[in-house]
Amino acid sequence: MMATDDELIEHLEGYVNGRATKHQIVARAAEAFAQQGFHGASVRGIARAAGVDHSTLLHHFGNKTALLQAVLEWQDAQHLPDDLSMLTATATPESVADGFVETARRNRAAPGLVQLLSVMTAEAGSPDHPAREFMARRQVIPRDIMAATIRAQRLAGAVDDDGLTPEQSAAVLISTWEGLQVYDALHPGELDVPDLLGRALRRAFGLD
Repeated sequence: MMATDDELIEHLEGYVNGRATKHQIVARAAEAFAQQGFHGASVRGIARAAGVDHSTLLHHFGNKTALLQAVLEWQDAQHLPDDLSMLTATATPESVADGFVETARRNRAAPGLVQLLSVMTAEAGSPDHPAREFMARRQVIPRDIMAATIRAQRLAGAVDDDGLTPEQSAAVLISTWEGLQVYDALHPGELDVPDLLGRALRRAFGLD
């Protein structure tokens, strides 16, 4: 039996409302995790802040760990580079550096999400933290992009071998970037994080 127009409209409205509710929950969860950490934030408190019942939150996300992953995925969707051409073999060192600098600029415009990421990165150092695997995995793509660029520039003679592997040099760059963001969260506006990241990338890629 085919659904009536009214039934289709009702179904569509339910879908739209459900998406809006999930977005509201994720936004409030991001704030709670950033301020209180994963273990300090309460699912019931997040539900209250989002204006929904505890059961509604669990209906959409199942448990606190799944909610955390949804928040982190949302954060990445907001701030990963839009131009994924930097992942291709034809990308230039300049375009790779510019892509990461643009990401740093977008991060600067959303300090709450950067704070969340910093808290989760620190907490995920615990072997039993539910976000450990996710947080480690999300560093792999930028590390590999940076390492590939450094390796190519070394082969081209544009960058000297400093005794580190390209992956180790890339890990240093990522650690520098994340450390700068933590410092900026504590001392807002004292440092220009995108500019400093750009300088570090250009030096590492032999562009200066």
